[in-house]
Amino acid sequence: FPTDPDIRLTADRSALSFARADVWVPANRLAGEITYPSRQADPAHEFGLTGYQANIAPSDWSAMLDRHLSSMPLAERQVFVFVHGFNTPFSDGLYLNAQILNDYGVRTAAVHYAWPSAGQWPAYLYDRDSAQFARDGLVETLQRVSDSPAVSITILAHSMGSLVTMEALRQLSLEGRRDVLAKLDPVILASPDIDFDIFLNQLDALDPPPAHLAVLVSDRDRVLALSDSLRGGNRTRLGIGHQRDVLVERGIAVIDLTGLRDGTFLGHVDFATSETLMQLAASGALSQALNGEMGQSRES
Repeated sequence: FPTDPDIRLTADRSALSFARADVWVPANRLAGEITYPSRQADPAHEFGLTGYQANIAPSDWSAMLDRHLSSMPLAERQVFVFVHGFNTPFSDGLYLNAQILNDYGVRTAAVHYAWPSAGQWPAYLYDRDSAQFARDGLVETLQRVSDSPAVSITILAHSMGSLVTMEALRQLSLEGRRDVLAKLDPVILASPDIDFDIFLNQLDALDPPPAHLAVLVSDRDRVLALSDSLRGGNRTRLGIGHQRDVLVERGIAVIDLTGLRDGTFLGHVDFATSETLMQLAASGALSQALNGEMGQSRES
């Protein structure tokens, strides 16, 4: 494998840059599991890079995406954009993205938006500021993806990445980029670390709002509970799910992961690791829930 990209991208905030990464996902592992590469990576058991091209000119990156999409049947020209969350170094987010694509059987073109997380638990406030800083970069990325032959764009944003995403969508709306917003379908916020009132303010600013917006919540998410405690403990983090009735009234699909039997200890990345959700995705039930066809859903 080539050198791990963690040494290429740091937590420093800088101008938007483009790259291409080819990620190896080992077959000999449990679904939802990520084994990060060691110094002598074992392809039989560990994730790794089979190729990495950095510092691609923006126009060349767009042309690369255009060629890839143009080679696909028209109905399949979709782009999956993943926005990682808090405490996520570059390579960790990249491997998490690959794990989700592989285990959920996503076969669309994939774009990984990496914002400058410090990758450390004590650096929560640094990451919070970085999430605000990263808004404009995601705006440009979504504009480039929208200008491609893509017929639709799926956004999956995790944790604090949901703040980056909602701020970017709000900025696109303020700039009058209805063409970009109209291509976003669905927008999925997994364990979103956003204050509920701020989220509603962001949502009300969107013109048009996403045709299908889904929020994955959990009342046993320990990371969001800690985030909530830093703000007074009023249970107002969107991903905790205490305001689910208001969301449903607004036509937002709410998928409650509180009762997942195969959830993780922290409960913050269950959306990516749960075999129950993967089975629902394979059966088509998860897609129905995300599209609001089943109303409010509670998994157990």
